[in-house]
Order: sequence, then C-alpha cells, then structure tokens
Amino acid sequence: MDFDVRRRGGAALLAAVATAVSWSQAEAAAWTQPKGGAEVIVSLRAQDSTHGFDAGGGAVDIVDYRKTELQAFAEYGLTDRLTLGLQGSVRRLRTANGRADEPGHIEVGVRYRLLARDGWVMSNQTSVRLPGGDADPGAAQKGSPDAEYDSRLLVGWSGTLGGREVFADVQGGLRRRDGDPPDERRFEATLGVRPRRQIMLMGQAYAVSSLGAGQGGYEAYRYLNLELSAVYALPAGWSAQAGLTGTASGRNALRERGAVVALWRRF
Repeated sequence: MDFDVRRRGGAALLAAVATAVSWSQAEAAAWTQPKGGAEVIVSLRAQDSTHGFDAGGGAVDIVDYRKTELQAFAEYGLTDRLTLGLQGSVRRLRTANGRADEPGHIEVGVRYRLLARDGWVMSNQTSVRLPGGDADPGAAQKGSPDAEYDSRLLVGWSGTLGGREVFADVQGGLRRRDGDPPDERRFEATLGVRPRRQIMLMGQAYAVSSLGAGQGGYEAYRYLNLELSAVYALPAGWSAQAGLTGTASGRNALRERGAVVALWRRF
C-alpha cells in the first residue's frame, strides 16, 4: 500500500521524525520504581497533519496524513535502583493514497538510578526498539524499518514551590538507528505541578534532530513537539489523563496536531 509523502513546494518531508513515541514519552522519568512496584499506562493517541515543514522551516502542503495509535506501557522495579520497562502499540495509518493497520515498535529497556539526594535524582536509561509492522522504507510516516538503540541521561527534581507540589524532569541522549535513517539527538523536558490534591498539570517538550542526513533519500531533519495534559487521580491507584499535542517547529518534518487520553494504574 502506497504511503509515500510527495514533494510539494520543493519540500521532501520525513514524516517519520514526528511519529515515533518512545518509552520516555510514555511518562518514564528519572525516578525508578521501588522493588516490586509497577506502573501500567494505556493510551490512545490521534494525530493528523495537513502541512509540514520544509528544509527552511517554512510550512508547506502535504498529502493529508492521519495516525491513530493504541499504546501500552509498563515498568517494574527489579530493585529499588533498577527498573525494567516495556512498551508496545498498534496503529492505523491513513493518507489519500491508502490505509494500513499494523503493530508499532516494541521497546524494551532498563533505567538505573545513579544517585538520589535532597529531592534530586539522576538515572541512566538504555532501551532497544524493534520494528513491529512492515515499515515500508518508502512510507516515511511509519518510522524506521530497522532496530533502534536509545541511551540517555535523566535528571529529575521534586519538591514544593509556593505551597504546591512540583516536579521537573530533563533527559538528553542519542538514538542509534540501523539501516538508512540517520541517528538522532534527543532532548526531552517535563514540568508538572499539582494545583489540587487530585490534579496534576504537565507540560512536555520533545526535541529531536538528526545527525546529518541518512541513506536512501533520508534528509537531515529536526522538530520540536509540545504536549499539555492533565492527570486526575482516581481511587485504588488509578489515574486518567487527557491532553493536546502538536509540532511547534521543524525542518523536513510533519506539522502534527492531535490529542491523547490515557489510563494509569500503579501497583
């Protein structure tokens, strides 16, 4: 099935750079689970793109693209300092040229807490992403058709400001990618505040830039995705999340807009 992104206005858009959702975007942060502790998050994301960014960062028309993805994320505390994470998804991709339903990437990783002191925590996280669908290389929206290897450093802080609970998490790292796509630098930041006991508001930023161009027509690219959401605490360890997401800027990338809803369960 043909999902090619076509050239319009001189721009060759790499939709893959704005579609991959990683373990970190599934709410993993610098903190590790306690030994025997676990968390599961099931989310539904709906995103579309009628425009993209060209090589100069300007907006251009593209073949309309839509993606609906159901994701499941889980992590488990092997020890107080070592957490195992697992993520998988199924997705529906649609353009004017066709539609495809397929599994997404499967990601497995570990996060090790290096230190924790006075509200601060620092961890290292390493994960492997294995392709799930056919990931036709001609279908840029689907992401890499090969395995990816992600390594990053995470720093978090939690405390109170103005009498309200606040946390911040910053992550930076490198994603190595097999095959034609270029490797990527990744920087992610999350700020959360609890205005009321049962409500947490979160603002998140995901910045990705390629290490130059890849092979087989993959151009150099970068993009910045922003997400705003609210998480409402429910009884018995459950929480519900709803938010909006979009691409704020980019080069050779999609300009995506979308929404996310999720259920969290802590054990």
